[in-house]
Amino acid sequence: MTMLEWLAQGKGELLTAGFLGSVVAAAMEWTGVFPAVRKILVGTISAVYLSPLGLPFLEWVLNGISVPRESAAGMSGFLMGVTGIVVIEIILKAFRIKRDDLNQKIGGQ
Repeated sequence: MTMLEWLAQGKGELLTAGFLGSVVAAAMEWTGVFPAVRKILVGTISAVYLSPLGLPFLEWVLNGISVPRESAAGMSGFLMGVTGIVVIEIILKAFRIKRDDLNQKIGGQ
């Protein structure tokens, strides 16, 4: 199996779709090279591992529009590549806020 064949099926398709989705997200919110690289890496990894969450979300968003199952995985990967960046950043921000709050309580006593 060649690399191109692997990229066209299964996890390779999710990796490709997630990569392209995260490239789109990074390009739309350009803040520099290093933040863009971080967004692309996080979006790609999120797409590979969070895509099972994307399929039900995709069905809900499309509200009854039928998507062939073989296309749904790629669409889900792309969607998670774009939104996975945002989800991870929200989680990290919540942890930072909690950490800062705990540090303030410890330092204030």
